[in-house]
Amino acid sequence: MKRQGLPSKLSVLRDRRWVAIAMVLGVLLCGGLWITLAHSGGGASESQTAAPATPASPPPLPPPGIALSGWKLSLPEANDKGDAASIEPAAFKEPWMTALPDGGLMFWAPTSGATTKNSTHPRTELQSLHYFSAGTGVHTLAASLTLLQLPQDGGGIILGQIHGAGPISSVPYVMLRVQDNKLRVVVKQVGKGKKLINYPLLDNVGLNNQLDYTITDLGNGSMTFSATYNGQTRQSTAPVPTKFLGKTVRFQAGDYQQANSSSGPQDGGRVVFHRLAQQSTNP
Repeated sequence: MKRQGLPSKLSVLRDRRWVAIAMVLGVLLCGGLWITLAHSGGGASESQTAAPATPASPPPLPPPGIALSGWKLSLPEANDKGDAASIEPAAFKEPWMTALPDGGLMFWAPTSGATTKNSTHPRTELQSLHYFSAGTGVHTLAASLTLLQLPQDGGGIILGQIHGAGPISSVPYVMLRVQDNKLRVVVKQVGKGKKLINYPLLDNVGLNNQLDYTITDLGNGSMTFSATYNGQTRQSTAPVPTKFLGKTVRFQAGDYQQANSSSGPQDGGRVVFHRLAQQSTNP
């Protein structure tokens, strides 16, 4: 009787062992299926939660510091003829443009300063000595700056330009302007007259925070503008107006304040440029 009972017990043990193995395999298979579904987005919780949108990449910044070679400096102080003075090639000039320890530049332009012949707004602004033909080749102006002071009458400041050169040296063409806490690009459509188009970039642009921008002539009849502020990056595209295609132009950057009235000698625009660079690629 004992010999007959032993095989029965062994049989029961074998059955229990196979049941245990089956349960383990079932758990493993179910776990593997769950992991596969989770990675493939097939789980219910994954399908109900959308992946966060990828933010636009900020434009590339030029290297730290600012090289003055290749620039001319316009000043809000009068020359012998009573017009705004200039320094070519550009050099530091207190209190208008001063060097900072990190290689940046402090620009100060009072509303009561001297102006150029064809403007009513004083400026402390760098003008490129490298000219190019609008709509030909790829040409980029890139900057990183901090606004410290805006003119009191609300006129704002033009921080970067594509400006006429040579025969049209008196004509502003593309102007990146901060005014009423908004950053926009103004593109003139004619050489003379007020026909222009505003291209909005950023809202809520204030003082004491870094602002980065790029202005690019793509060389194919269009331009792109990009700006980053407080983690927000916005871009806009505009055609090169027919009037300016092939015309000689240049970049300008700095503190071209736009006040139409002055509230005293301390009223004006004050900007720190941390980085500034221009790059051209001919076709």
